[in-house]
Amino acid sequence: MGARNSTHNGPVQVQPLRDDECYNLSNSTHYTVSEVQQLYRQFMNEVPSGFIPKPEFGTLCQVMGIREGAIRELVFSAFDLNGDGYISFSEFIRAMSTMTRGSADEKLNFAFHLYDTGGDGGRPRGYLTKSDLLRVVNSLRSMLGDLLMLNGTTYNTPDALVDAIFLEMDLNRDGKITEEEYRVGAKRDQAIVQGLALF
Repeated sequence: MGARNSTHNGPVQVQPLRDDECYNLSNSTHYTVSEVQQLYRQFMNEVPSGFIPKPEFGTLCQVMGIREGAIRELVFSAFDLNGDGYISFSEFIRAMSTMTRGSADEKLNFAFHLYDTGGDGGRPRGYLTKSDLLRVVNSLRSMLGDLLMLNGTTYNTPDALVDAIFLEMDLNRDGKITEEEYRVGAKRDQAIVQGLALF
């Protein structure tokens, strides 16, 4: 789909969705060709530039009730697959496909990558640390209130809740939760994933 011109401060106007792009998106998502075409028309009606910049996405999140800045950042990063600061139609439709029609494994993968920010120190991605989960728990606490519960147990602090999650999911006790550990732990105890759900 169209590209941004790197000499400008924002995205350039994109062309209509070509047939091959439409079929490619249909084949790589859970949408039919006609649904991709309809979603493209709606997307372009709302976002004529063809790209959603981060500030505009933040405004959309606030309208949807996501007011916590850290959560907006996580969601934006999950949609902005190439990390260019804009969400293109293809990025948007892929994320929406997973969120609305994806299999359980696809949704777990999406959630894992949502939380795996690489940390504040710019560490490599591919695993979750306690600070990654603490950031999510603190943000959810800001949005939803102080009650920290998991499997019927109330935790007094976000740190205590994160410790309980790590006890359940960090199978090899190395202080990291890999994608595979996350998937295994989530399937074994779905309450953890439900407790960390953003959607």
